[in-house]
Amino acid sequence: MNGYVKLGERLRNRKKFTLYDKNVIVTGASGGLGRELTLCLIKKYRCCVLGVGRNEQRLRETAELLGDAADSFRFRVADVTKREDWRSLAADGFDTDVLINNAGILPRFSQFGDYTDEEIEKGMDTNLQSVLYGCRAFLPLFKNKQGTAIINIASADALCPLVGTSVYSAGKAAVKALSEAMREEYRGKVYIPTVCPGFIRTDIMKGQSRAVSPLVHLASMPADKAARVILRCANVRRSQIVLGPDAHFMSAAYRIAPVWSLRLFRVFMKASGLELFADIFA
Repeated sequence: MNGYVKLGERLRNRKKFTLYDKNVIVTGASGGLGRELTLCLIKKYRCCVLGVGRNEQRLRETAELLGDAADSFRFRVADVTKREDWRSLAADGFDTDVLINNAGILPRFSQFGDYTDEEIEKGMDTNLQSVLYGCRAFLPLFKNKQGTAIINIASADALCPLVGTSVYSAGKAAVKALSEAMREEYRGKVYIPTVCPGFIRTDIMKGQSRAVSPLVHLASMPADKAARVILRCANVRRSQIVLGPDAHFMSAAYRIAPVWSLRLFRVFMKASGLELFADIFA
């Protein structure tokens, strides 16, 4: 009988979760997807948001875009790759309900052996270590509080790694695995979904050493649309949120033929002749 009671409690707690009226921390809120998540959370879901980023001027620009709703936004200049900055955020006094680990970078498209040590460390620190530090800082605060969530932004590369993205794929695949393991460990206590988007129209390509084709821009999902879809899916507790036709295609191809799909994508990327991929096939 006790088992049925506990199951009923878990189901009721599941139904109770909603993004509306939550206090949310968004990393990478100074631009791109993080900025659009912030705007949507405040304007549609009536949230109070603490935006985190390294560029104070761009964080102020996010506040200006909110207009009359700017009172629902505050920001902290912090480096998410630093453990001490996460400890400071957890002790900030902001009664956080939801953490969105959004900050990330895309190292240049290249063969793994051509990356510098600095590029590898920066990529893994931003894409993986920051998520580990964030989860470690906030899980103790969330697990005994109802209606909490940690939303980790991974990538379609976590579903299907592409040539030229070894460091990025490794970090994002680790974020996906971390989220899935924690989801079961904290089931019924903290909602922990994984978001796997394809190309999104942001400035994530700014670190590339080669020209980015307008075709990549055209094939990318607008950041505001991506934010709306992510939050809509999170509000109904989707465990895995795959975003964009490119991400769905990569996921399906890899599940059907994990070896041949990678070779096929390699052929496509090489045949495209895009300068962006030139270093991979040099």
